[in-house]
Amino acid sequence: MPLPTAKVDEVKEHPAWYYDKAVRVTGAIDEVYSDQAFRLEGTGWAFDDDITVLLKKPVDAGASTTFAKDDELIVSGTVRRFVVADVERDLGWDLSPEIEVKLKERPVLIADAVRKITPEQAKNANEVAKGDVETVAQLVAVTDQKSLEGKKIDLDREKVQLIVGKGMWIGSSTTEKVFVVPKEMPKEVVAGDFVTVSGTMQEIPANAVEKWDLPKEMTNELGTVVFVDDAKVRELDDDDQRRN
Repeated sequence: MPLPTAKVDEVKEHPAWYYDKAVRVTGAIDEVYSDQAFRLEGTGWAFDDDITVLLKKPVDAGASTTFAKDDELIVSGTVRRFVVADVERDLGWDLSPEIEVKLKERPVLIADAVRKITPEQAKNANEVAKGDVETVAQLVAVTDQKSLEGKKIDLDREKVQLIVGKGMWIGSSTTEKVFVVPKEMPKEVVAGDFVTVSGTMQEIPANAVEKWDLPKEMTNELGTVVFVDDAKVRELDDDDQRRN
């Protein structure tokens, strides 16, 4: 489950608190080591304000998700103590000797999801701070997810990515999404449909997996801190379903 907000100086004093914990961090790429490793200079992060992020799969050089120095990112993953054998087992690939030297006696972040924040998304996040919320893209661009707790939202048109347990994931993609727990699950809605959603953002409960009948492997995906609680979900009519 997501960690509670902590002061940077507290984390610096007690870095071991974060080992083997799921976290969500924000920051800019300070140095790219390879297509599966880079150093992230954090926003209010610890460990000398930077941490090395390791990806399980290489970034496709031809894709829009390539990363470069100074890119602003949101990274969700698990903090590990740097023990070469353990980290390589988690990743499924062997670290280069150069990276091993750089990471000696330092924590690393094994990423589950990495998302680039574009200038437009940063603008969206600012709009949320003013009180206007119209899309999931605005919600996921907010770096301090705890600040969304208690915010009422009214989303006009979002795609259902997955219906699972007592809720559903909605958003533009499998990485840009938010979890919704409806008051009443719409009977005819399936993945791929577009819906309107209104409700209140709340902190994800510690027993979310059990409470919502979710698979255990979804624990890290829920590490976005907030979800739409007690939501009213309505399927759009046929004309709106076909609208691009």
